[in-house]
Amino acid sequence: MTDTAKLDLILEKISGLDTKVTDLDTKVTNLDAKVTGLDTRMTALEQQQIKDVTDLKAMFAFIYDEVERVHGILLKRTDKLADKVGIRF
Repeated sequence: MTDTAKLDLILEKISGLDTKVTDLDTKVTNLDAKVTGLDTRMTALEQQQIKDVTDLKAMFAFIYDEVERVHGILLKRTDKLADKVGIRF
């Protein structure tokens, strides 16, 4: 194999490597864009979760207050009924 043939072979392999490096760089850039998109979506989900938890806590407080109110009403009615019947708990 002549020196020119060896040089041509080396240049051909370098050219192929350059194409592969360019493709790899493009793939890394695309992956970086996807990761950035995922970060944005994750932040939005975290914010939504915080809002949902706040809403659930408010609903829980409302429901708990209503249960206490109804429980108080039932206790009064039970006491009145017990007095009427003559039974004491």
